[in-house]
Amino acid sequence: MTITRNSTMTLDTLGTRVRLLTGIEAVEVDDTDLSVLMTMAIEWVEEQEGTSFTVNANDLVDQAVVYYTAYLLSIAQNGMGVEDMKIGDIFMSYTKDDPYGKFMDLATEALLQKNALSISTSTYNADSSLGNIDWKKNIDGSGSTLNVRQKPRNIG
Repeated sequence: MTITRNSTMTLDTLGTRVRLLTGIEAVEVDDTDLSVLMTMAIEWVEEQEGTSFTVNANDLVDQAVVYYTAYLLSIAQNGMGVEDMKIGDIFMSYTKDDPYGKFMDLATEALLQKNALSISTSTYNADSSLGNIDWKKNIDGSGSTLNVRQKPRNIG
């Protein structure tokens, strides 16, 4: 088995991934409805990130859109679940937990990973002998030196 990676991500490719994860085919939820749900997912990601979404700009953000769309598509297709129902002798009860919450968790984790990896790592500003560390520059590139160790007394 040879696996080739298509590095060009498009909205159609994201939709294909959503359908693969959820198992919901186009005859069940058409592409127009999937597009609406994907737009809702993009709006959610943009709100979480505080930036506008561009497909194929960051793999983790693309995955967050996929997972959140899968969450919305699962709810749209299957509903949130029946709590209790009795028809004659047949009694049905579903759990009160969110059955599709794993997709929501995956979307949130993808965004957290993206944000955790965004710390600037090009230079590390620390003088171990004096204790001067520019923590703010290490995180976002701006300067704000914090002296974490006081200079010893009676030394030149």
